[in-house]
Amino acid sequence: MEQILEALSNQNLSDKSEIEQVDNRDELLDRYMIKPLIPNPSKNSVISNNGNEKTKKEELLTRLTYTLKKLNQYERNVDCDTNVAQLDAEGIFTQKEVLSQNVEENIKGIIQSVQEYITKLDYQLKDLDNADQQIENNMMRTLKDIDGTFQSLLDDVCYEINKRREELILETEIHKHESLIPLRACRREVEAQIQNAQNIISMSENMLQHPHRYNANRFGKIIAASNDIGRIPAVPYSEELPNINFDRPLNSCKEEIIEQISKLGCISRTVPVQITNIEERPAGLFVKWHITNPEYTAEEQTFVVEKANGETLDPTSCEFETVYKGSETFCFVRNIPVNQPVTLRVRIQADNVARSVHHVTRTSIPPYSWELDNKNYMITNNGKMATKLTDTISTLFSHGPQFDANHIIEFKFLEVSPEGEDDEGIALVYDPQDSHDTLKRKASLMITCRGKIFMDGDEKLMRLPRMRCGANIMISAFRKNAHVLRVNVESENKCVTYDWRVQTPLYFAARFTEYKKWSLMIK
Repeated sequence: MEQILEALSNQNLSDKSEIEQVDNRDELLDRYMIKPLIPNPSKNSVISNNGNEKTKKEELLTRLTYTLKKLNQYERNVDCDTNVAQLDAEGIFTQKEVLSQNVEENIKGIIQSVQEYITKLDYQLKDLDNADQQIENNMMRTLKDIDGTFQSLLDDVCYEINKRREELILETEIHKHESLIPLRACRREVEAQIQNAQNIISMSENMLQHPHRYNANRFGKIIAASNDIGRIPAVPYSEELPNINFDRPLNSCKEEIIEQISKLGCISRTVPVQITNIEERPAGLFVKWHITNPEYTAEEQTFVVEKANGETLDPTSCEFETVYKGSETFCFVRNIPVNQPVTLRVRIQADNVARSVHHVTRTSIPPYSWELDNKNYMITNNGKMATKLTDTISTLFSHGPQFDANHIIEFKFLEVSPEGEDDEGIALVYDPQDSHDTLKRKASLMITCRGKIFMDGDEKLMRLPRMRCGANIMISAFRKNAHVLRVNVESENKCVTYDWRVQTPLYFAARFTEYKKWSLMIK
């Protein structure tokens, strides 16, 4: 028995030091500080290239070599291209030492023409210098954009990889310690049994060495304690222990991720679409663009116009929001703070297609507003909201002519009377009269409460939905020719279009009757 106890006591229990008491979270974080991995630049990709084909990099290097050779041909000075046949002065001037007036004038004219020609060519050279510099600047900007984009991607990917690695390492530590808990309990039991056995031996040896101390009570205790000797706690076999394992991701998953990364981004010689014109509008902008790359003209494209407040030149900024999506090559950007910069860009809705150059612009034209002189209406919200104050029918006009070609205006109805008649409604007019103006006359386009449309006093066949609370009526106009506007009127997914011969700019107007039954906002 003594040999067994000695063997158990001499077991290596060095792993006890691994189980330390951690008092707080900071100590735990400090103890399990995991050093992040860093990329190995010499590591080859797991995606192998076909040995019978050139890699993409080799193809690009071949193209670059050919391009540089071709460019160098034009960099060399080729004398034969600039040589001018030398005149045989001796053969020409042997007969006369003085030129005739006619010949002299012709020569002077030639000299002047050539000098003017040289001046024009010098301007061309300056333009070419500017073009060279533009391409150089564009290349540097693109290289900076490439580096910034992929550095950000690399940082994000490395962060996520190390984050996942840390999670797996910590999870491994948890499984390790959870697996050690029953082993530690078993160890404590074995140690307790050893201590009990050693106590029995000590008591027995003491009685043998001092027989005069023998008594029945002490001997009974030794007998009772020795009865428990022989109970060995069960220690799990090796195959019963938890087997902490790491399920490696499949190679196909890793190859799919790398394949996706290998296709990120593209280089375009020209941006497919560019903004060509930006015009100020009341609290808004009128934006035009066109396709610059002929490859995209074969079929109809969907354009996306994006806006960011302030001067935002970073193409990856999250500040951009979509303000238009459609097939037209123009749009209105509305509800822009006056005299505040905004950044606009346009793109074609397709994968790996570059966006246009960023345009920082602003509008100095204040928002649409109503006149303040009509006492039958209360004007609030910086002149944009009108509320009826009396039961007298009255016509309210805008604060001056504010609507023209390439403009858009929206009437939003906040309160609507269910008893609205066809002599009430909204309108665009050229020559505003007084508050008694019926709006059903020449140079007026009126939409009544019941959805009837009157142009120059004549009722049209088409009708719009009846005005109701929360509804919007949007009117846009474009110049068809010098004298005619093409006007679009939209309400609740219904649209009508008319060609209207009228002078501009126009006033907008509203004509209502009932007290506190009409309230509308323009924007």
